[in-house]
Amino acid sequence: MVLLAASIFPASPLFLLGQDSTLDSAITLSSPTLKAAFLAYQAALQKIPQSGALQDPELDVGFFLKPMEIIDGKQVAEIKLMQMFPWFGTRKAARTEAQHMAQMAFEQFREERDMLLLKVYTQWFILCRLRQQLVNNTENMQLLQQLEELALKQYVAPLEQGSTVSPMFTLLQLRQELAAADANIENLQSELTAEKAMFNALLNRPPDTNIEIPDTLEQIPFSMDIPKSIALITEQNPMLNMLDAEDAAYRAKAVMDRKMSYPMLGVGLQYMLVNQTMGDGMAGMNGKDMMMPMVSVTIPVYRRKYKARQRETALLQQANREKYTAVRNMLEAELYQVKHRLDAAARQIDLYRKQTELTHTAYNLALQALTSGAGDLSSVVQIQRQLLDYKMKTAEAIADYNTMVANINKLISINSPFIKN
Repeated sequence: MVLLAASIFPASPLFLLGQDSTLDSAITLSSPTLKAAFLAYQAALQKIPQSGALQDPELDVGFFLKPMEIIDGKQVAEIKLMQMFPWFGTRKAARTEAQHMAQMAFEQFREERDMLLLKVYTQWFILCRLRQQLVNNTENMQLLQQLEELALKQYVAPLEQGSTVSPMFTLLQLRQELAAADANIENLQSELTAEKAMFNALLNRPPDTNIEIPDTLEQIPFSMDIPKSIALITEQNPMLNMLDAEDAAYRAKAVMDRKMSYPMLGVGLQYMLVNQTMGDGMAGMNGKDMMMPMVSVTIPVYRRKYKARQRETALLQQANREKYTAVRNMLEAELYQVKHRLDAAARQIDLYRKQTELTHTAYNLALQALTSGAGDLSSVVQIQRQLLDYKMKTAEAIADYNTMVANINKLISINSPFIKN
């Protein structure tokens, strides 16, 4: 199995929406972008019966203002009905071309769906990152408040013998850190509100719709094999499938163009209304209406236009194949780039976790030294600031990693369990 992650969201998406709904219904039923793409696909399906239909029959009706004398009477009117038929196989080729064009529209719908999913996932990981960073800053502020209480207890008294740092200066420095932490929390809350509005906009919901965001941002379990992923891209990517469908449409059009250069056959009927004359005329024929079957054939003598149309289709098909190669190469290169960013994010996560663990150990040691009277509050504050920085960077690296997973799933066009075709 190439992809170990069954989906972007390891749990039910109910926590994401904060209501009795699922992600697939929220996107497929509410997204105007997907509605427009699907309606375009449905419109393309309506071209199939149009392409395979016969031309409308031609009906000619003429009346003589003065009846025309003929041998067997007087002709007063004439009715002609003619139905033209293209060369054998032309209609089938036209229907086949329309079917492949409809398939192109469906692949365009899939591309819009995958792109919207990527945007939703990316925005979701932004929300999770901000929520995690907000939790980290809140915890940091609580620790700073504890340090402030400790500082008030230990440093309000006169300086201990041998101390080189003014207690008032240290206390002011600590309160500066508290003010900065409070400002960071307000900024994160404001940014989180703005990003929630963007997330709701992607799902076509009111900006203030409630969203349940977990307090902890987890790294998605994920692994991949480059050769197998490239094979899946070639097989499943909507952009490549769309170009495949276009190539098949050109092949059908080439057949249709060739058959349109052959004669068209017409079958019809001519009916003449004849009134009787005073003379005897031919025995038994005076005043009888006449009916005459007809056959017509178009003669495609101007061959240059037909040959030019066939060459045009052949050139368009060749251009489509070159475009397919270019798009496939681009997607493969993009896969390598995303894989590089994924691995880089994974290395950053490991690095920041190790640094966080080591810094947390150093913080505990410095805090123990401070409580025993042998440490310096400024050192504790500095280590606490560094610890917060590593936590913030860890959350950002995990969000980047998960976003790269979403990008890879988009390239491969995995059918998410939350999306129904």
